[in-house]
Amino acid sequence: MSGYSAGRCGLRRNTTLIRQADPHGYRFLFNPHGCTMVNHNNHDVALAPGEMTLIDTSLPYDAWREAGQTRMLILEFSQDLLPLRRSAVDKLVGARLGGRAGTGALLWTFATRAAQDLDHYRPTEAVQVSTTLLDLLGGLLTHELQADQSLLPESQQRVIFRQVQMFIQQRLSDPTLSPATVAEAHHISTRTLHRLFEPCGWTVTDWIRSQRLERSRRDLIDPMLDVRPIHAIAAQWGFLAASHYTRIFRSTYGLSPQEYRYQAKLARPPLDVRSATADDRGN
Repeated sequence: MSGYSAGRCGLRRNTTLIRQADPHGYRFLFNPHGCTMVNHNNHDVALAPGEMTLIDTSLPYDAWREAGQTRMLILEFSQDLLPLRRSAVDKLVGARLGGRAGTGALLWTFATRAAQDLDHYRPTEAVQVSTTLLDLLGGLLTHELQADQSLLPESQQRVIFRQVQMFIQQRLSDPTLSPATVAEAHHISTRTLHRLFEPCGWTVTDWIRSQRLERSRRDLIDPMLDVRPIHAIAAQWGFLAASHYTRIFRSTYGLSPQEYRYQAKLARPPLDVRSATADDRGN
């Protein structure tokens, strides 16, 4: 990932440069603010905030912004790494792509956060982040093409798996959430859904429960929620039976919810409370 400073003709690649060195790569441009003009692959588009486009470095292009505008986020990668057939991708090179809804919004959010944390990733984490970015990008392009068959099967499974995870996390408070409802929402069979989770060693039900437990654990140690009853926290995250919640919480964390909350309170640093005096007012 990289960015370039605002200024007219910020990115340009002509036939001379291509002849000198052609990396056979793609550049995916994220336009965060303002307007970016892109002329590429017989497309002439003005990208509004939240819009994106794909550039083929084997073709001439020109992209620019007015002086003083915010930097642009750019994802660079080899054409071989994109899990789509080249003939399908060519249809979208230089076209305007949206990042405000669906997979486009997921890609936008993940890419901008990844760029912020870029210097903090270990090598193995960087590989995982890159793989996720490419999977989401492949999912976005497939959606735009309206041709799921253009996405290679293994990558398609990864995209669906991440969509399923996002769906589950957004509905953890729904007590009716189950493998059947998740599968139905994604138009797949429950058998296919279970196969998606097999590589990570979880069943769908176990993963839903683990996410609910983690959310409830965070609420139990949140000082802002100290007065909220434990049963209310449990119900908020889909645990309607208090005894069941207590049993699986203890099995997972080694303490009951009440004991866990109490230990968390004891571990908090004491507040520094003092009366303001004439000497320290205004400091």
